Amino acid sequence: MSDRLNLPSESDIKRILKIDRQNLPSFPQAVAKLLEVTRNDSASLEEISKIIETDPGISARILEIVNSAYYGLTRRVTTLSDAVVILGLDEIKKVALSMSIFENMFKKGRSAEFNRLLFWRHSIAVAVLSMELAKETGHADPEEAYIAGLLHDVGKIFLDLQGRTDYGAFIQDLSTATDLVIEKERSVIGLGHDDIGAYFCAQWKLPERLVIVVKYHHQPFGHLKLTDEEKQLIAIVSMADFLCWAQGIGSFDFIRPPILAPEVEAAVNPDKVDVIKCITAMNTEVENISKFYKFVFPSVNQLKENLLWANLKLSKANTKYYFQPDPQAIPAQNHPASPESLVQDLGVEMGKALAKAKNVKEVLDLVMFQVGCIFQPCHWSILLKDSTSDDLVFSVVVGANKEKLQGVKLPKGEGIAGHIMETGESLIIKDVSNDSRFSSRMDQHTQFKTRSIIGTPLKTDGKIFGVIELVNRIDNQHFSDSDLRQLSDIAEYAAIAIERSYYTQALTHLATRDTKTGLRNRWSFERTVSGKKELQAKMGSAFSMMIILIKDLDRLKVDRGRRECERGILTLVDILKATKRRDDTLYRYGEDSFIAMLPMTYSDGAEQAKQRIKKAVARVFDKKGMTPIPFSISPHTLDSNALPNLKMLVADILSKSKSAPAPDDDAVVDIQENLQPLLEQEQAKTRDKEAKLNKMVKDEHAKFGKMVSLSGSFKRLKTGEFGRIRVEQVSLSAMGFRISKSHRIRVNDFLDVQFNLDDIKRSLIKRRIVIREIKGNYIYADFYNPPPYAKNLGFYIFS
Repeated sequence: MSDRLNLPSESDIKRILKIDRQNLPSFPQAVAKLLEVTRNDSASLEEISKIIETDPGISARILEIVNSAYYGLTRRVTTLSDAVVILGLDEIKKVALSMSIFENMFKKGRSAEFNRLLFWRHSIAVAVLSMELAKETGHADPEEAYIAGLLHDVGKIFLDLQGRTDYGAFIQDLSTATDLVIEKERSVIGLGHDDIGAYFCAQWKLPERLVIVVKYHHQPFGHLKLTDEEKQLIAIVSMADFLCWAQGIGSFDFIRPPILAPEVEAAVNPDKVDVIKCITAMNTEVENISKFYKFVFPSVNQLKENLLWANLKLSKANTKYYFQPDPQAIPAQNHPASPESLVQDLGVEMGKALAKAKNVKEVLDLVMFQVGCIFQPCHWSILLKDSTSDDLVFSVVVGANKEKLQGVKLPKGEGIAGHIMETGESLIIKDVSNDSRFSSRMDQHTQFKTRSIIGTPLKTDGKIFGVIELVNRIDNQHFSDSDLRQLSDIAEYAAIAIERSYYTQALTHLATRDTKTGLRNRWSFERTVSGKKELQAKMGSAFSMMIILIKDLDRLKVDRGRRECERGILTLVDILKATKRRDDTLYRYGEDSFIAMLPMTYSDGAEQAKQRIKKAVARVFDKKGMTPIPFSISPHTLDSNALPNLKMLVADILSKSKSAPAPDDDAVVDIQENLQPLLEQEQAKTRDKEAKLNKMVKDEHAKFGKMVSLSGSFKRLKTGEFGRIRVEQVSLSAMGFRISKSHRIRVNDFLDVQFNLDDIKRSLIKRRIVIREIKGNYIYADFYNPPPYAKNLGFYIFS
């Protein structure tokens, strides 16, 4: 292999892997021979047949596939030679490679958290999409792109089977973190799956072009001495990998698209390639392939172009900032020396964070934190368009007056924010007393004195859906034109991330929910029962399942009419929702079938639930003057260890259940109309979680958290005076502390404080605070602009 690969050494690999030769995956000999022979254009179909015949498993599976409905043959094929003739060289090579690699390498894993069917679904999807992109871009060998896509993540197999680090635990941690997969592998494990995969592909003596793709599908490659075809092949697979992750078809069960290297877009420009055509072709083929591997694949109807383009726009922005020479991290302090010096660094840090944000609230929290770090405003807000009017809502508020402003509505066109929303132009007001557009109504409401404002619209593709507004600087200086330019850049970036997160959430909802009833759908049920560990975590060691089946739905539609049937089904669903317990989960498995999962419930509890439903149905339908929908309920009490029995039971009873209706094309509401309600839902969930956590803190001052005794220091920003403090209460957002009686601190003063926790690491906590209440020498303060992630303090408070 050439020096272009820069492969890890054997000693590097041994530091990461245990290298148990007996259990080490080996590349199937039949596949290796097939690759070697098919490199020669003169290879005959007879030669191909003989190679495949050496592996009986592949032979049997190929005959099974050829005779399936996917190919629609009119006669049954019984010999491999006939199958090879019918399918052709390219198709037979694809099938043989896929089957052999899956059966010999990908099928069995060590960690339950590394779901091999999800991983294989991703590998197949990337392979097929790579082939389609290769055709679209004129690459000389689309089948080569297919093979490269199939093998691109093979390094993850070695990390799972042979890794010294528990890869299952790694995936579990990754699902709740914000890191890119490849970055986390390198920092925690020591090497990424790209380096490990390339090492073993080279050991197997695979063609160098394939090894190059496996090695560089997450790395810049423009500096290497590669041919144009090699660069194009890397770019094709990198783009296919990104697009699959962006649609929720990743190798793990969460959405975490990688950041594309700059060279990828140069070789495969999504603006010049019919990406939607390629993805549609990929969806169709993978949906058919999924039948053989028995994994669930989201339907084509769930593909929405707006999510795809939002991800691509975010990727372009991330690429711009992420791949720069020697990027410097943003200082941990909340008071950097120079805003101008941080523009590029902000792009790096913000880009990495926003690419990984899991929901809209997380995106907005990250944006607000970075805005606070850079501009040091006394008060700053994101205002979003109200879904029921053209008013603006103070949706996210940080700094002074956050309690008074949160959720307040600003009538259309009022104030500086209203003007920005109407015109779509950024605005700086250095002295609001001299500007007629300023509305003093909010100052009267909050008892706050506004001096200077900058604001900029949040917009994407010409659509304005909100405004970022900053009021007053901590240092009492006016905002500058340079501040406005930087804020506009941040807002442009943030708008893309918000759009991407919004559509990701909306489409995740489509993929996991039945749009007619709002219940979880069949895909959600399949995921719930995908593994013993997952099932036990959700349901406990023993649980009950009720299968609810509507009798002869087709006949009902004829007798009562489709509309009346739908009304009856929705009424039944309302009853199921009303009679279920808080921890019970309902699924719409098919158009005529529902499943209720009852955790920690034995047969007597299931029978009670059944009778509760039947009584409610009789009462509600009678009250509404409706004829009840005929249905049956079959309760079953199960042990979480008997997962195969559960799947067989569901398959047996619901084998003829019809698929639920597909989502409507307009099921995803426009971002302008639905962003504010979505954020309100997320904020409500966060408040619920915080309320539960507060119950863990056993003291009468829950607002200020845990009772402690920690020494620290302060510096008053206004005067520069400093001294010692004794922290006695601390939470994630506030603190209470004692100070000498001779202090001159006043309410609304800003202080920089730092103190060490009394944990094992003696973690140092640094915060800027704003004083809220003073009782002699005891002071209560809010953290000014607390970071969205504060693991050390969080673990400490709730330990």
